[in-house]
Amino acid sequence: MVTYEVSHVTRYRYDAPVMVSHAQIHQLPGNVDGQICLRRSVVTDPPPETYREHEDYFGNPTAVLSIHEPHTELVVRSSSVVDTTGRPQSFGRGGDLPWEAVHGLVEQDVVGVEFTLDSPLVARSERLAGMARPSFPPGRSLAEAVRDLTHRIHTDFVFDPGSTDVSTTLDEVLDGRRGVCQDFAHVLVGCLRSLGLAACYVSGYLETEPPPGQPRLQGADRTHAWVGVDLGEGEWVGVDPTNDQLAGVNYVTAARGRDYSDIPPLKGVIYSDSAATQLTVEVDVVPAEV
Repeated sequence: MVTYEVSHVTRYRYDAPVMVSHAQIHQLPGNVDGQICLRRSVVTDPPPETYREHEDYFGNPTAVLSIHEPHTELVVRSSSVVDTTGRPQSFGRGGDLPWEAVHGLVEQDVVGVEFTLDSPLVARSERLAGMARPSFPPGRSLAEAVRDLTHRIHTDFVFDPGSTDVSTTLDEVLDGRRGVCQDFAHVLVGCLRSLGLAACYVSGYLETEPPPGQPRLQGADRTHAWVGVDLGEGEWVGVDPTNDQLAGVNYVTAARGRDYSDIPPLKGVIYSDSAATQLTVEVDVVPAEV
């Protein structure tokens, strides 16, 4: 049994009082991708006037809250315990099929088809298709093709946290060949969709400290992002281009969407005269004893 305790703390500091704050939170792992959420909670300071959890359009557990107490600092603490033992360790039978055959299966999947289309931050293009094609010759298995493309993105792009932000476009990432996990996930999603395959953007967490003797992975000290690849018939597998590997038992899925804009970890609206905001985020993922 592989179980992790996840802690995600977000702090906002404002230079003027905030009278009302509304927030939507995608930091609540669910029973998806083979994982089982054993418990989860969200605590805020100041406490919320209203708080509600529901499933969003994509089936992600989502919290919405409102704070009506004036404040100059907001702290949101989400915590969860997740059993990741059942997360996929391979592509399975779907990965052994020629990628063209999986393309045909996706066309028959109502859920999967939606993830073949353009989304707000990821538009299909000939540029992305051309980037993907060397990894997808006719008859190659889906697993081999996706692994090869993932490796090429990992090798050709530089992990550089200061090079991009949430406003950086996909074309700018392709031009600069550098970015962070969010950018690399968007590149892989765009490449796969441009070939007619279904791929979703996954937000979540990665084990902070690896087992002894193993290297620390990039993106482990913050929310992480990777890609879900549709294998057809409702089966998906996670692939991480930032670290060139499958999203196995040391990953925790928080939410899945078409791209980052569907599932930011925390977004909201404030009513205030504040002109400046200081944001800090702390993420920790450690083995749990249950």
